Amino acid sequence: MKKWLLALCCVLVLGGCAPRTKVIEDIQLIQAIGYDYVNKNEFRSVASSLIVLPSEETLPQTKVFTATGNTSRITQKKMQTESSKYMVVGRIGLMLFQDRLAEDGIFYFLNVHQRDSMIGRNLRPAIVEGKTFDLLSKNYHLDTTVYQYLNELLEQSEREIYPRVTLHTALYQYYAEGTDMFLPIIKGNDDHARVTGLALFKEDRYIDKLNVHEASFFKLLSEPFRGGFYQVQISSDSFASLENVQATPQYTITKDDNGLHVSILVYMKGVVSESGGLSMSAKDLTKIKELGIQQFEEQMQTLVNRFQQRGIDPIGLGDVASSKIRHLNMEQWHDTYPSLDIDVNVDLTVIGSGITD
Repeated sequence: MKKWLLALCCVLVLGGCAPRTKVIEDIQLIQAIGYDYVNKNEFRSVASSLIVLPSEETLPQTKVFTATGNTSRITQKKMQTESSKYMVVGRIGLMLFQDRLAEDGIFYFLNVHQRDSMIGRNLRPAIVEGKTFDLLSKNYHLDTTVYQYLNELLEQSEREIYPRVTLHTALYQYYAEGTDMFLPIIKGNDDHARVTGLALFKEDRYIDKLNVHEASFFKLLSEPFRGGFYQVQISSDSFASLENVQATPQYTITKDDNGLHVSILVYMKGVVSESGGLSMSAKDLTKIKELGIQQFEEQMQTLVNRFQQRGIDPIGLGDVASSKIRHLNMEQWHDTYPSLDIDVNVDLTVIGSGITD
């Protein structure tokens, strides 16, 4: 009998300690947060909220809250005064920064969110060309929420155009000595949005932009992936298309009496889906391969030289060097990086497709 009484007491105690259940209809679920420039001392926070209506046949709706202040906490409190429901920020999946704001630095905002234990590290940060308020409040005439549309747009572009970016990767790039941060750029356009490129940072300041074409070659330099799409120019008015491209970059960094030596070898394999007027013979495939190697190497070498001129290292070569060379002096690395000879080479395998195989 005593055992049953003890068990009943334990159940009652645990039940009293259980957290209060929140019904989704009773909360304001924030899915995306944006920050716009106001002046040097103030910014505007923009919160995109999911509203679930009681009817099962009604699609979720999006509501936008805004507030201006000089700290994130103050703007959150101001936005809460506009909502009759309790705002929950733990499910934020998208963090957007106006390009003008990013030029002055975004670490404050990254730091605020990394300190919030309720926010996951897979949160996607991105730069917006224009105001985040305009992007988040636009009616895209889709059967989905604004957050879902923008998040899936970035996710799809991440597969082929630029390397994967999360709050975790951005913070790592900011804190690490041998790499610099980059974030995708998105822009509202009439009744839709589109990814326009990649923002490059020096410390936490937005200083340069890669367009979509350049960003796709940066992806080749940065991470292994498969499923990309690239073109090879055959003549002034004809192009061959390589699809299902698999790519893996390999970095070699050595040090001798003459200093540091850096080389990047990108292994690529792709299927020819459009031949640019060629007959797809063995000779034609060899031609596509040779032209592809020449053009891809030129594109990537241009990017590397540009990074050196700007004094930024989004590829993270300094991070690679510190892991490969014992007792590497990072101050010396930063001094010599702009003038280093960094060679980019491509090993391309071209596979024919279609009835000519």
